Amino acid sequence: MNEWYIIPAFFCAWFVVKLRAEEGFFVPLPMGTVRAMLRLAKVRRGDVVYDLGSGDGRTVIEAAKLGARAVGIEYSIPIYVLSKLRVALSGVHDVKLLRKDFFETKLNDADVVTFYLTPKLAKMLKAKFEKELRKGARVVSAAHEIPGWKPAGKIKTGHFWTYLYVI
Repeated sequence: MNEWYIIPAFFCAWFVVKLRAEEGFFVPLPMGTVRAMLRLAKVRRGDVVYDLGSGDGRTVIEAAKLGARAVGIEYSIPIYVLSKLRVALSGVHDVKLLRKDFFETKLNDADVVTFYLTPKLAKMLKAKFEKELRKGARVVSAAHEIPGWKPAGKIKTGHFWTYLYVI
């Protein structure tokens, strides 16, 4: 008996469970969107950029290419390993990758925080940002607004809007 369907069925079930729980899962942003997010935040040399749920590392790599000190935070072990490999192969040097929960990571030194997460996580992060980010820090959210905050800017990136907030 051929049971080829077990692996795709497992991944479909995992996706549905994550979606129903409104938890983040790895969906890579197009590179054009990543670059647009960093332009919207006006990332420049010397900025400290955190990417929450950094996935395969594409945002931190691009931030480092702009001269920023980039910190990627990714909880998933396989995705974290993938990001370590991509960063190593990219040739950039000012990238730090952390395999941990971003809610347990202090963001006090951040100039810019980027993320592409669910609406539920965006809402949950609001209190963390208000507590930890200093005045003038920029937050860029792909696809979801932060409830109760007024965007300082927004741009159309692909099929959704990306929002900039300034603390």
